[in-house]
Amino acid sequence: MEMKSEIAHSSTEYQKLFHKLARIKYVNEEDGFTIYKNDSLGTIVSYGNPDTIQCGIGDYLIEDDFSIEYQYDTQFLHFGIIYAGVTYSVKDGDIIAQSIPSSFMSLEKMDRGIGAWRAKQHFKGIEFSINYDYLVNSLLPSIGRSISEFNFFRINTRYTILIPEITAVLSKLEGYMQNRIMTEHIAQAAAVELVELLLSPPSRKLFSAEGDKSLRTIKAGARDIKINSEDLRKINQVHEIIMSSAYEFKTIPMLAQEVGISEQKLKYGFLDYYKQTIWDFQNNIRMSRAAWLILNDSDTFEEISKAVGYHSQTAFYNAFKKWCGLSPGAFKKLQKSHRESL
Repeated sequence: MEMKSEIAHSSTEYQKLFHKLARIKYVNEEDGFTIYKNDSLGTIVSYGNPDTIQCGIGDYLIEDDFSIEYQYDTQFLHFGIIYAGVTYSVKDGDIIAQSIPSSFMSLEKMDRGIGAWRAKQHFKGIEFSINYDYLVNSLLPSIGRSISEFNFFRINTRYTILIPEITAVLSKLEGYMQNRIMTEHIAQAAAVELVELLLSPPSRKLFSAEGDKSLRTIKAGARDIKINSEDLRKINQVHEIIMSSAYEFKTIPMLAQEVGISEQKLKYGFLDYYKQTIWDFQNNIRMSRAAWLILNDSDTFEEISKAVGYHSQTAFYNAFKKWCGLSPGAFKKLQKSHRESL
């Protein structure tokens, strides 16, 4: 099936096109919250607007491949936590993974490019963005700060390692969005708090980590474990290994030995930095692929289970049912029925 494509000339148009192509339609607006929903695919809730401060949460499934080309200039400070789902960019005809499950921060300048979403991916997360003009002209002057203080990180670089205080604010905002208690003043206060935390000494140290200095201490059960820059590099390396070989059976001991890190540092460090276990991260990639293969309707369930790294069809069946709440057969039947009704 050919990938559907659209062109956006503004950030507002970009959001409208995304909801259209994702088939998650506008439902209503109440107390500043805008609700988008598709009963079979999921829900997106947003608050605020892209010209100042905007916060959004989502939990949904992408049904078909699609892409959006953006042809406009915009810049914003972007924070978030992605629990599930991978978005892509299209460069020179190649589809490249752009955002992966993790917490993140970036100062993004968009002028031209193509974002892409692949079918059968489950997305869940929270995003909080501050418009660059609003940041420079309103927010920073109000707290006695200037944009020159942001010179310790690069534009258009997604940083996935943040101090825990930043992710704690994002988690708190996620709760406000879920319970519909976000307000304009809360959003403004959160923007100030996130900026101040980003500019704090511990955060600066994290962004400009040197040598083997300890970056932070994390809990491993009742023990404290110190993570340094070399440990962090190895944890990121494991993340990349899983991304490129998620369908191969690799245990934590195998991965730890491959990159040269202790099993405890890998296990708890990965959980701390990526907000999910190694197993959950790998399994989400496997199951997303399995869902696509099931709907592609060319392989048997036994062939699919082997293709995504399961040697036992029963183990695959149980893992898939735990992942989406339906057995592979029920999932296929439901999606087929949904498509026939369109």
